Amino acid sequence: MDRPHPDAEPLYGAEAPLDAWIEAARERVAPGLSFPEIRKAVQAVSSLYVERRASVGLGAKTTESAGKRAAFATYYAPLHLLIARRAASMLPDAVRKSIRRVHDLGCGTGASGVGFVQGCGGALEVHGLDRSGWALSEARHTFAQFGVAGRTRRAAIPEALPKLRPGDAVVAGWSANELEADARARLLDFLMEAVRGGNPIVLIEPLAKRIAPWWPTFARALVAYGVRDVEIRFEPPLPRWIERLDEASGLDHRELRARALLWPIEGEPAGGVDEDASSGLRQALDGAHGEGGPGPDG
Repeated sequence: MDRPHPDAEPLYGAEAPLDAWIEAARERVAPGLSFPEIRKAVQAVSSLYVERRASVGLGAKTTESAGKRAAFATYYAPLHLLIARRAASMLPDAVRKSIRRVHDLGCGTGASGVGFVQGCGGALEVHGLDRSGWALSEARHTFAQFGVAGRTRRAAIPEALPKLRPGDAVVAGWSANELEADARARLLDFLMEAVRGGNPIVLIEPLAKRIAPWWPTFARALVAYGVRDVEIRFEPPLPRWIERLDEASGLDHRELRARALLWPIEGEPAGGVDEDASSGLRQALDGAHGEGGPGPDG
């Protein structure tokens, strides 16, 4: 039987800073919620992404209640941070050292941006962009918790896509799936321009292609620019809070999984667009109509 989280139980495990962030989020976002209530919200959010991935406005539905906001801030966001950190660490060392600022598109609670900073191992600035005022407030708490210099802006893609400069990188974690097809096509154009301009990109979505049916179109277009389509699988030490919610909800994150489009990657060409491979992009995009949620779980 589920039980409320006992104050006496140790919170800190192998990922102490991550645990401290989770604890702070629990106190801020879910002060009146019991452990069973948060567990039910975790299951509800997971069900939304799996069963209602084609729903319009799915991102808003996953944070429409206190329980779901708590599930996002204390469960899904830490998982996203770990995966984004792993993805950024796959960039070549020289590239990671050259990055000065990362634009986190659809930043949510700031997890992907901070994970990117940690994966690069440097003192990067994060610029977070999101439509949700609640998410941006949480992102600012996340930046402060991890000591990351960050700014936030409430705006939507594609209208607010940034102008990139040398030293800038782009991360979009679990956010492209929330976009309408036209906005997503413009995001793809933006990512191709980023690569042409020498700006590193990291795009992350769930491993299951059924959740993001547009992924093959993105992958074909970006691989023509030297981008690598990779599967991320690894077994990190998990915070005890995540382990407890996994056990109670029937989910299993001992192995974290995601799909990513990364550029540049060691051993891959750093440029050289295959114009023949990308010439049919617009026609392919016009035929891609899958609309789904970002999928918090791979």
